[in-house]
Amino acid sequence: MDDVRALLAILPDAPLPSEAEVEHADGLILVFPQEESEYPASAVRVDAALELGPPVYVIIPALDSGLSRKYLQHALRPGVYGVGVQRAASVDQLRYLEGVLEELEIRAGIRPGLTAIAVGFHDPQAINIMSECLSAMRDSSDRMTWIAYDHAEMAESLGVGPDSPTVAVASSNVVMTAAAFDLPVVYGSPPDAEYAASLGFRGCATGDPGDLEGLKATFTRPDSDSDEDEEDS
Repeated sequence: MDDVRALLAILPDAPLPSEAEVEHADGLILVFPQEESEYPASAVRVDAALELGPPVYVIIPALDSGLSRKYLQHALRPGVYGVGVQRAASVDQLRYLEGVLEELEIRAGIRPGLTAIAVGFHDPQAINIMSECLSAMRDSSDRMTWIAYDHAEMAESLGVGPDSPTVAVASSNVVMTAAAFDLPVVYGSPPDAEYAASLGFRGCATGDPGDLEGLKATFTRPDSDSDEDEEDS
């Protein structure tokens, strides 16, 4: 299972952090530019991010936008660890992405199947198809690496407050469904990191490098420490 305890999300208009700032990051998440005309410049930005050290995931435009393939033509290159999908509306969308990735991997000289996929499930409709999507992906490939979840988006879709018990139940359902496929779930609110860890989330995404060390400590499980000690000895 991949380490996703502390992920740094980097917006397209934000400067890349320094190596020191990402020392505690388990991964970097590069968000795609809003303007299609800016896609070619993404290649340079991705190359610079790869130099920082942590695994790099590129967030792609929505799969039904018609732009995901165009963006990946510029952003996907050797060294990119994975692709992030903000949300999936169907199994067919994820299978389409698989096909695009395999084609572009071959063109880029990447071993087909190597690029990981992370998918967001943030609303009742998405959660309804979550198990089907994960099952289909596991049957067809082993690309899936982690799940993203935003409780604020879930609350908005339900028309309730973020602290609603209904949202807590939905959060727990996402964690349990993902656990059935041995996948970690990443939370989207650093201030609630301890609460998320208590629900079984394995990590959190943040836009502030200053959060990374604390998030890594919050989501480091005691059994992980003992495993590392055994390896060191």
